[in-house]
Amino acid sequence: MEPNLSAYIQNQLKQAQQIETQIEQIANQRYQLDMRVKELDKTLGELGKISDETSVFKSVGNILYKVEEKKKLVDELSEQKELSEIRLKTLERQQKTLEEKYKELETAIRHKYEESGRGNQVN
Repeated sequence: MEPNLSAYIQNQLKQAQQIETQIEQIANQRYQLDMRVKELDKTLGELGKISDETSVFKSVGNILYKVEEKKKLVDELSEQKELSEIRLKTLERQQKTLEEKYKELETAIRHKYEESGRGNQVN
């Protein structure tokens, strides 16, 4: 019985490690998206401070080109910000779900480990 229990615990530990890796990956993605949202917000704030007659340039790769309509650029950046915020909320929910699953696995592993320890003491 003990080898099966040991294999069970090892499998659960492996799953926990995989979940932990996923949580770390999501946390990194969230950080990057959060930085993107802040950058877009700052850019939109700066664009809001200048007049419509002021020349505005957009960077595409290594090239800067003049934007003909500031409003189109503001709309585009606002949409990017909104989509990034939606993606950020989705990642937050995914991370929360994975963290809950990790805690459940941790509890199950601890419970099985304690059971196996008690079982060995009785024998």
